[in-house]
Amino acid sequence: MQGLTSRVDEVESRVGLVEDATVELTEAMVTWSKRQRNIQNKLTDLESRSRRNNIRIFGVAEGEEGTSMHQYITDFLKSKLALPAELDLRIQRAHRVFASTLRSAQPRPIIVNFQEFTTKERILKEAWKKGPIQVKDKNIYFDHDYATEVAQKRREYQGIKKALKERGIRFQTPFTSIRIHWEDGARVYGNAYEAGRELQKRGLSAETPAASTEEEEITARLQEIVSWRRAPPKRQRESSAAQRAKDRLRGYQRPGDK
Repeated sequence: MQGLTSRVDEVESRVGLVEDATVELTEAMVTWSKRQRNIQNKLTDLESRSRRNNIRIFGVAEGEEGTSMHQYITDFLKSKLALPAELDLRIQRAHRVFASTLRSAQPRPIIVNFQEFTTKERILKEAWKKGPIQVKDKNIYFDHDYATEVAQKRREYQGIKKALKERGIRFQTPFTSIRIHWEDGARVYGNAYEAGRELQKRGLSAETPAASTEEEEITARLQEIVSWRRAPPKRQRESSAAQRAKDRLRGYQRPGDK
């Protein structure tokens, strides 16, 4: 019986060591996950700043630019936005985005980089003020050149924006949030999930993303593991194991045995 007790003590001791190591490793993973998210946020900020002088033009048919994209965009902006002929737009680069592996029926957007931020802002304001612009019966749209992660978050609002347009409800999408002008006042929502829940409360249906991303779910699971109760210290485990063994042995004692 003493040998069995010794083996149980050894097993419990090893299990305790594994639990301690698991919790410590998980805590380290949670810490590094948070650091990785902070680094990703900084990279997104840097990418956004590097694109701050860019605009994207959507809807221009492939090949419409001819042999010179730079000249085509210069003439296009001045004619469609009624800009002064002598205005120097100071366009540094103009090109289409790289082709994806899957061909799309939609033409590739055109990225235009201006030397000055004020010129870029003026172009966008003039384009948005003018309203729909058409080239050969095709609608042309202007927008900022957002960083990849920002663009992904903005795409998550597509279902919500569609539902709001169908009901004639005015909205705006500044950066990665959405401002909806309800009858009882305007409200700002930080992500598509929050906005989608609000639409549901108000009786509107719209496609919305999940409450959390895969990265957030992994971090949450890690934090849940960290919250597990650690095993008691080795000395306490050994003491409790010995006590349990003694209690079991007492069950086999005959009356009168000591």
